[in-house]
Amino acid sequence: MDLLYSTGMRVGELVFSRIEDLDLSGGFLRIPSTHTKTRKPRTAVLPPAIRAQLKAYLKQERRRSGPIFRSQKGGSLTVRQVQRLVRQYAGKAGIPFVTPHTLRHTHIVHALMRKVPLNAVQKQVGHKRLATTQIYADLAPEQVKEAYEQNFWP
Repeated sequence: MDLLYSTGMRVGELVFSRIEDLDLSGGFLRIPSTHTKTRKPRTAVLPPAIRAQLKAYLKQERRRSGPIFRSQKGGSLTVRQVQRLVRQYAGKAGIPFVTPHTLRHTHIVHALMRKVPLNAVQKQVGHKRLATTQIYADLAPEQVKEAYEQNFWP
């Protein structure tokens, strides 16, 4: 769940992600064109905490290749399995309904609220058009008030 939220990646991109696509020292995950919705490759930035978690996980797994996350049978996880896991862990945390796409949506909204440039968010999440990312930039009334209080009104 942390990887989905912190990168804003799509669930299909997660299930096909391979260890060979990770650059943990540089902080990147290469997502091949065959696994993106836009059919264009991209590179997602990995935050330091996720890099540390992945390093520890892969050290424990003792693997250097293959899917990053495996099913209990050793193969790649399926989209359906990830959806179930997300729903299960969200339920344990007391959050009633969460999907992998909810985590992606939340990533985008939080990044924009923290003033990450729109085009940087677009690149991170793999939107083809900037207008798609712009949809998430709608502000709540409290955010508008805060922005005016901090930047416009004395």
